[in-house]
Amino acid sequence: MENTISKIKINVDEQLESINSKKINKDSDLKVVAEEFESLFVYQMLKSARSAKLSESIFSNQGSETYESLLDQEYAKTLSKNHSFGIADALIRQFGGAKK
Repeated sequence: MENTISKIKINVDEQLESINSKKINKDSDLKVVAEEFESLFVYQMLKSARSAKLSESIFSNQGSETYESLLDQEYAKTLSKNHSFGIADALIRQFGGAKK
């Protein structure tokens, strides 16, 4: 019985060590979230620009609207990844604290 308990204790200790070794870097998490927010902001801009069109297309339907929405999401991800709008940088400065 003692061997089983000691094996379980060793297994739990190993799991705790692996959890501690996999701690997430706070700065990288903030950067990922800030970049995702910037992408979401760009998506909202694209969505607003698309909805401001003056006339409907002949082929406009719910399927094309869904496609355009998905396309705008991909455009937003690509734009925010390849071009800095400064939103992510500002969020990192605001919530990251002062680096000394």
